[in-house]
Amino acid sequence: MEVPLHRALVRAAECRLLSERELPRPILDIGAGDGSFAWAVFAEPPEVGIDPDGRALREARRLGGYLSLAIGTGASLPFRDGSFASVISNSTLEHIPDLEPVIAEMSRVLAPGGTAVITTPSERFLDFTFGVRLFRFLRLGFLANLYRRWIVRVSRHYHCDPPAVWRERLAQAGLSLLEWRYYFSSASTSAADVAHYVSAPSLLTKRLLGRWVLWRGKVRLLPLARWLSPLAQPGSPATGGYLLLVCCKARPA
Repeated sequence: MEVPLHRALVRAAECRLLSERELPRPILDIGAGDGSFAWAVFAEPPEVGIDPDGRALREARRLGGYLSLAIGTGASLPFRDGSFASVISNSTLEHIPDLEPVIAEMSRVLAPGGTAVITTPSERFLDFTFGVRLFRFLRLGFLANLYRRWIVRVSRHYHCDPPAVWRERLAQAGLSLLEWRYYFSSASTSAADVAHYVSAPSLLTKRLLGRWVLWRGKVRLLPLARWLSPLAQPGSPATGGYLLLVCCKARPA
């Protein structure tokens, strides 16, 4: 499996967090993408992955990350009420402007007593990016604010909210926030921000050749894993650029 550097850093931390959890089956993944995350996390593929991007789903099918794939949006899930014992959504919900219908659908297809696991940037994400930290260190607040707005636009991050906002948002859809934690330290978030620019050539090779990594042999020559491993950890639960949210749908009285 190959992914660009910035994605590898964050996904490695998320893989560690989710691999520690036993999720009851069947599982629905909202925002399956190219299937690389599910392929890395689950020893047995989740039952269903759904995503609006048909090209990404073709890659997910090639990887074999899911037993079944569906094309569609989170706001209109083509499944019966209570179809899944677990629903996951990894770094997806922040990209959806109108979030409430998606969370309502997530709750609808989740069986009573079922578990929903969400990962998303936290309210600290933007302040932890390298550009914002650099400009603030240089006392260039106006450039730090410009960089924040630029990151929001290019990353399409519509929601970088604190746990209290998520708790209320989830409760409106009938989901109780059982636990949450921060992950991905300020240093890791800054490194991932820089990695976007380091990985820029990968975008070209992906478009032209259909693969992220052009020269696979560099892994043997550069000790990348040793250098990057400390930055690819979840880090302290007390602070971080991202949030892990674990929710439960109440059973009927």
